Amino acid sequence: MHELAVTQSLIGQVLAEARRRKAKRVCQVNLIVGERSAVVPDWVRCYFEQLGKGTIAEQAELRFRTEPFRIRCPKCGREFSDISELCACNAGGEVVAGAELMIESIEIE
Repeated sequence: MHELAVTQSLIGQVLAEARRRKAKRVCQVNLIVGERSAVVPDWVRCYFEQLGKGTIAEQAELRFRTEPFRIRCPKCGREFSDISELCACNAGGEVVAGAELMIESIEIE
């Protein structure tokens, strides 16, 4: 369950930013989760609740926005949503979205 380690890092970043901004409370954390990130939002939410106990993020709501998977051909620049659809350039593909988990924004008081 890599979600525990991911969530530990996530809550550390959230609390560090909240402290930097002298927040009294973290109200909401908005996350972008790639559809192929291998992260299960329900587990992140569960671990966040546990790890946030006794902190200013204890009552924070987590919101997830799913980012579709996209690959770009490095030769022609076309984008695809599936590896099997790669173009005839035979240049492979670079993942440009859909494999990430990142903080989009944090709402604080």
